[in-house]
Amino acid sequence: MGTEPGTTNSSGSGGSGSRGAKKRDSWHTAAAPGTNGTSTDGGHGEPPDTVSDTAALAVKEAASNGSSATSKPTHPATTETAQVLQSGKERSLVVALTGERRRETWSQKAEFLLAVIGFAVDLGNVWRFPYICYQNGGGAFLIPYCIMLLFGGLPLFYMELALGQFHRCGCLSIWKRICPALKGVGYAICLIDIYMGMYYNTIIGWAVYYLFASFSSELPWTKCGNPWNTENCSPVTGRVNETVTSTVATATTTAMSSMSTGAASAGVTLVASALGNSTMGTTHSHYYQYEHHLLSSTLPTMLSNLTTSTMATVAGVVGGASAPALSSPAREFFERQVLEQYKSNGLDFMGPVKPSLALCVFGVFVLVYFSLWKGVRSAGKVVWVTALAPYVVLLILLARGVTLPGAAEGIRYYLTPQWDKLNNSRVWIDAASQIFFSLGPGFGTLLALSSYNKFNNNCYRDALLTSSINCLTSFLAGFVIFSVLGYMAQVQNKSIEEVGLEGPGLVFIVYPEAIAMMKGSVFWSIIFFLMLITLGLDSTFGGLEAMITALCDEYPRTIGRRRELFVLILLGLIYICALPTMTYGGVYLVNFLNVYGPGLAILFVVFVEAAGVFWFYGVENFSADIEQMLGKKPSLFWRICWKYISPTFLFCILIFSLLGYEEMLGEEYEYPEWSVAAGWALTLSSVLCIPTYMVYKFLISPGNCNDRLRRTFKPEPLIPTAIPGQLYTGTAV
Repeated sequence: MGTEPGTTNSSGSGGSGSRGAKKRDSWHTAAAPGTNGTSTDGGHGEPPDTVSDTAALAVKEAASNGSSATSKPTHPATTETAQVLQSGKERSLVVALTGERRRETWSQKAEFLLAVIGFAVDLGNVWRFPYICYQNGGGAFLIPYCIMLLFGGLPLFYMELALGQFHRCGCLSIWKRICPALKGVGYAICLIDIYMGMYYNTIIGWAVYYLFASFSSELPWTKCGNPWNTENCSPVTGRVNETVTSTVATATTTAMSSMSTGAASAGVTLVASALGNSTMGTTHSHYYQYEHHLLSSTLPTMLSNLTTSTMATVAGVVGGASAPALSSPAREFFERQVLEQYKSNGLDFMGPVKPSLALCVFGVFVLVYFSLWKGVRSAGKVVWVTALAPYVVLLILLARGVTLPGAAEGIRYYLTPQWDKLNNSRVWIDAASQIFFSLGPGFGTLLALSSYNKFNNNCYRDALLTSSINCLTSFLAGFVIFSVLGYMAQVQNKSIEEVGLEGPGLVFIVYPEAIAMMKGSVFWSIIFFLMLITLGLDSTFGGLEAMITALCDEYPRTIGRRRELFVLILLGLIYICALPTMTYGGVYLVNFLNVYGPGLAILFVVFVEAAGVFWFYGVENFSADIEQMLGKKPSLFWRICWKYISPTFLFCILIFSLLGYEEMLGEEYEYPEWSVAAGWALTLSSVLCIPTYMVYKFLISPGNCNDRLRRTFKPEPLIPTAIPGQLYTGTAV
């Protein structure tokens, strides 16, 4: 990575009609003594930065005829030392100037774009968007999705990129320049990023487990008969077609209502023969021998005494209502071998840590550390792999998926519009939620990544490009997923609704199940789980980088100068805190942390962040900052979105998420009452950072009540540094 050069005048700001821009440009006309108004680095206009290096300026003044000239530092940045050495009629004033702290920048523009794309494109693009799309109207869902992107997600995405690039600091230090009272937003974001690191890395660890398990002659979830399988395990290609069974049962009901006893007996015998000759009968003969005996011997006698009104009940028995619940090898591999969740009793007793899983997650943390320890210098190299590899794999999987039988039906199901669903408000809420969590504003990552940009970088174009790529990736992933779901539906003779799952079940059960039925399954499994690992890695170290950048900028002496050690300690502590997610009942904790950690709190935090920038700091001031960087003021569309539409967008998502939080937990496991109370406490732990810091800031501010309120909510003034054309707010290092 390079370092940001020194600064002179900001391009595009001279002669600006904006009052905010002119106010800032006034600093550009003055030069520090001895600099002649130029910077040795010859850079372009930079905003304030935190300061670390020091320079010495010696000023000698001679006094004659008993009079001595006085001199004092005229520059506000001359704060370190001032020693007066006096000898006779001459004295020397030695002033230490706090010089410019050079902030690292991305060595290439492509590294920044890949880092943003890598953060935004995560596992949710693969396992959530396709499900949300077909559940909410297929192709018709793209209409509310694009509307929410344009009016809600994109303005917030653009806001964070512009904020980080202009102020060039993380989510903590930035608030002194916007609204000091809301610095608690930064601390809340740091806590949320920790909660995410505790469970998100565990999910990546599951993918690592699958990757190592794939290096075998045959995938371990292809067949039953493994030590972890139960007697209910059944390969998906060896099951009775439930649809056919249901149809036979219905036909039996109709036929029996008009049959004589003898005819009914013959009909039931035919049904029994049909079922007995099925492939399921050969797979589970011990069960179907009993069923065959029931159909061919017992039922004819019973039917002679039954009335027509009871035939439907009998047909239910014929249809297999009493059959044991069957599970696929892929499901049992995930639940009984990878997680071993049957050894736990939910959150009440999660059991010990599973060593093999803990080792996989440890490997993830090692990869994350070496991606983060050098800041953008290391992260910029890693994103070339983690951001680009998923696209290569997605295209390979798409090429394979569309050639499978039944793929066309799956894609048709994915895209066929159901226009009537647009009348359902839930569809619009799902579209808004998907856009928000997909783009990821509010996690501090966009602020951190853009803070390493050059000042005049076109962040507007970057916002349009990266957000569009993110949404198109979700759309592409839908083709990859549904082409395979269509294939599975045809193989199992089921509907796609019966095949598909949402969330982790889609990528850890359904898709591996489909891969196991393909030729060359080992190869497809390896590249698929490599894709999942790379998708997750750049998202998780993007979130952690937000917290690391914020703390390094806020505490440059204690943390910033020891970044490598700090990152090591931080990741070690997060790994220790994440150990409960690696127990036998860890899967329940993962879902719990996902909902109560960032799921609800981040919506409130981003709403407060948007209010602070757009209402307290002001859209006009924010627009003037962008004009200073880009030379052009944002259009009326963006200003209206920032002031009115985006905050409303966030508030609506927040309200509906609070009302439907139980749906977010899922229905497979009923969380105990104490865990719900603990969950809300976890949510409040980050949310309460905001009012707590607001009260703290008010109490420590000097003056009377009015003075304290003014100091609490008014941005600290920007002051010139020793470098001409550069502004500074903060504490020198």
